[in-house]
Amino acid sequence: MYKTILKEATFEEEIKKSRFIGYISPVLTKEEAEEFILSIKEKHKDARHNCSAYIIGEDALIQKYDDDGEPSKTAGPPILEVLKNLELRNVVCVVTRYFGGVLLGAGGLIRAYSSACAGAAQEAKIVEMHPCKEIEIEYDYLHHGSLEYYFLSNGFPIIESNFGEKVSIKTLVLMDNEGNFFDTINGITSATHTVKYNEKTEIPLWNGELLVEGKTYKQ
Repeated sequence: MYKTILKEATFEEEIKKSRFIGYISPVLTKEEAEEFILSIKEKHKDARHNCSAYIIGEDALIQKYDDDGEPSKTAGPPILEVLKNLELRNVVCVVTRYFGGVLLGAGGLIRAYSSACAGAAQEAKIVEMHPCKEIEIEYDYLHHGSLEYYFLSNGFPIIESNFGEKVSIKTLVLMDNEGNFFDTINGITSATHTVKYNEKTEIPLWNGELLVEGKTYKQ
């Protein structure tokens, strides 16, 4: 389990006539993080600074920051520190600054870059990534009503269903719930179902609930 953000987001504020625009995005690799940083720099070629930081890997083994011309350790490190304090992984943040003519001093810069990063992170929705299984089972029609009710009443999202000679349903099951899930399925179908697909993946949890296509499910 680790924390990350659900989506790209932006946060902007003005401090003593300088505009600070925080951009944040989920990423899986260093290369993706660097590409995101370059895309923001390209978008804001006319900005005075595009400062950045990222953390890659569940164990946070890859970390990097860039002050991009601001006084040393007044921009990149504060952005990185916010990401670390929020315990985020696989995330990159760029804070663009349009200088407004008023010097902020080291303390002011640290607060401004920290605030822009934190604001963007909150807009992006912080989630916990948990290991889960994507499982597809096939069964006879006579079990469909009971199985559908079990899925819907116990927080197993129906992400795909097909109705042919038999019914097949694909769902997501947290790894901790896998044993109980199959015990129940075996009981409902008298072990006559077929497991067509069973692969490990990850799923975001928000406030303790699975988040799938904008809907929440409590397992």
